[in-house]
Amino acid sequence: MTLLISVSTLVQHALFVFLLVVAPAWDLYDTRRLKANPTSNRKLRHYKTLVAWLWISAIAAWLAVGLRPLFTIYPAVEEIPWLWHHAWLNYLVQAIVAIFLAIVLLPLVIVVLKRLKRQPRKYSSADAFKSLSFFLPATRTERRWWVFISITAGICEEVLFRGFLLHYLHVFPWKLSLTLSLLIAAVIFGLQHLYQGAAGAASTVVVGLIFGLLFIFSGTLLLPIIFHAIMDLRLLVILRPPERTPA
Repeated sequence: MTLLISVSTLVQHALFVFLLVVAPAWDLYDTRRLKANPTSNRKLRHYKTLVAWLWISAIAAWLAVGLRPLFTIYPAVEEIPWLWHHAWLNYLVQAIVAIFLAIVLLPLVIVVLKRLKRQPRKYSSADAFKSLSFFLPATRTERRWWVFISITAGICEEVLFRGFLLHYLHVFPWKLSLTLSLLIAAVIFGLQHLYQGAAGAASTVVVGLIFGLLFIFSGTLLLPIIFHAIMDLRLLVILRPPERTPA
């Protein structure tokens, strides 16, 4: 039994170092190479590698920690007092989370309304993502892979950066405060997106905090997983689809 606990702890330490150092370093290096030569084959290889390490890491977290600690959280009031001791602050944070989720869903709502009204699409919001065109899907094959990546990111990134990191930092072995654990987990999540530049990484930190708060408010990782996947999948709606040519 002691041996199993030791192995579990070692796996958790190794996974934490991987998420903190190895994964962001690889991602930054590989995306720079992709940006220098953004061919479809390189892009698909990057997608496949990303999917592989996310699933392997998520499975490692599950084996080391267990499914229930990864997917559920029920913090006591004293574990995060600033959120529960001030009603106005609690309502404000909930409102911010709700507004963010509404923004995530907005492009999908707009597309549905335009289709119901039979109005043409302008894809004007796609201009905001031009700087990431080297990474985002363009061909039909890439878009099919993007569906798989979005679902993978929704499940695995939430398991790793919310479920696992909050457990590792707050519950065992470090037992930091829940607030500090939320902040650290969000920053590590932001490091995975350094290829977006400083502004993109900083905004990802904010997204990580919001998903962490959604996890705490709901008590389950299911809602962060769903909205995370939707947030990534909506790019297929925002970006102009490819012409009817071979993938």
